[in-house]
Amino acid sequence: MAGAVLLCAPAISSATPPPPAPSQTSGPASAPPPAKNDSSKTHPHHKTVQERLVEAEKALALAGNEKTARQLADQAESLRSRSLTGAVRMLLSDSQDALGKHDFQNAEDDLTSAITIQPDQSILRRYRAAVRLAAGDNNGAISDLGVVIQADPGDATAWGMLADAERERHEPDAALRAYKQMMQLDPHAPDADKQLKILQTEKDGQED
Repeated sequence: MAGAVLLCAPAISSATPPPPAPSQTSGPASAPPPAKNDSSKTHPHHKTVQERLVEAEKALALAGNEKTARQLADQAESLRSRSLTGAVRMLLSDSQDALGKHDFQNAEDDLTSAITIQPDQSILRRYRAAVRLAAGDNNGAISDLGVVIQADPGDATAWGMLADAERERHEPDAALRAYKQMMQLDPHAPDADKQLKILQTEKDGQED
């Protein structure tokens, strides 16, 4: 890609283990099941993964320094992938292997299969957008990123990738808008000020 690279998409990783299987009790088979009014489900302070994600995203936007920001960004990323199944994680691993060999088609096919299994997990479309960007399919990447941003508007990485894709399409105005949104969500993103100046210069140059 010509020019400076914008915010890079994180590598698709299968390092995070799938959620553990429910533990098996060693008691008698006739042991009664848990009560339906389980306090873990009804406790007013029990938060869903989505609620915790929104909180992490809000905290990231208000982070006071880069170290805290990166910790919050990692926390948000972990929450986004927390509900991925074992089968989907295997497909992510296969996709990463294919991407490492520059086999973009198989990498994309694996992610498409993963999306079919868990279509409600928007991070999978962000991963596919990263593959499409690497393959030069900017329009396909933008299509995926639109779905991601609709489902998770606080995903700073998705906005940064959108800026990258729009820049590759020679749309500096759209790229600048997307990057400014990314900076609102993650003000301490690495080299953000430098990248913003580059995009602003490109936009101003097009208007001359």
